Amino acid sequence: MWHGWADPLIFPEGTVDYYDRVTGQFHSKQQVQEFARLFMAPGVGHCGGGAGPNQFDMFGALVAWVEDGTAPDSIAASRVESGAVVRTRPLCAYPYVARYDGKGDPDEEASFDCKPNYGQWGTPNRR
Repeated sequence: MWHGWADPLIFPEGTVDYYDRVTGQFHSKQQVQEFARLFMAPGVGHCGGGAGPNQFDMFGALVAWVEDGTAPDSIAASRVESGAVVRTRPLCAYPYVARYDGKGDPDEEASFDCKPNYGQWGTPNRR
């Protein structure tokens, strides 16, 4: 599943809540990640658009998972303006988020790592 954080029509927090409820029902994030993953796209609107990296191949990742058994931990996303890629980012499997490594080009996916997005009480941060 994926959802854009900037979706003004279907609130992204509802999708995160749904995924958290599925995980709670199974009592195991690892068990759920055997059949379902959630990717949140920062700055992306409803079904695309927005200022974030809104070009990515979710279907290709799903096919690789089903046909080759390669479950995605992250999916490459691009921001395209006037036909040119101006920024790339990894979309990380929830509850991980892309964190800048502080060294590389901030517009390049390679300068980011997927890191846990947990708050001070050990619960996922929603943003």
